[in-house]
Amino acid sequence: MRRVRIAVELLIALIAYCAGHAYAGMIGSSVTSQYYDAGTTYNSFGSPTTFVANGTVQETFCGSGCPEGFNLTITNNQIDYVLFGSGGFWSPSGPSLNSGGLFIANGNLLTFSGISISGVTLNGSSDIPGFTASHVTFNANNVAIDWAGLTGIAPGDEVVLDVTSSSSSATPEPAAWINMLIGFTGIGLLQRFRRRSAA
Repeated sequence: MRRVRIAVELLIALIAYCAGHAYAGMIGSSVTSQYYDAGTTYNSFGSPTTFVANGTVQETFCGSGCPEGFNLTITNNQIDYVLFGSGGFWSPSGPSLNSGGLFIANGNLLTFSGISISGVTLNGSSDIPGFTASHVTFNANNVAIDWAGLTGIAPGDEVVLDVTSSSSSATPEPAAWINMLIGFTGIGLLQRFRRRSAA
């Protein structure tokens, strides 16, 4: 009986852990994209925009109205900016956003709903001259990218960010449900074995 009680306690701990820490990618999360420049929010040329991430290009910022623009794609674990235009630079600017651990002079803020972000790193395939990990800041719900003053940019250059996230919902992910089912099955088999042993 003591073993059954221990197994139940372990299962309860597993359920609580999986419910709060289950892996979740960014696909299916609601994303708001807001551009910042010249000390304030930038409300033109497709900014702000809100969409549900689906792994395809879902935002085109600026188009023909600026010397540089970007196409934005969000997959389960990556954020991909592909630049276009002929200007070759992003204008310098004073701080436009500086709060909550986020900093942008001239750049883009992505706000996510439904996930919690725990890590963002610059992927080695990124090829914008002078762009480093110091140009990226993040917190649990946001990723900020700042490219103020960067020059020498060619059409097709890109920034790729690898993102680690987890579900911010209390509802377990499918993998957590499988773990719970395995745990319940194990407890049932253990009880059945103990009954047979006692008989």
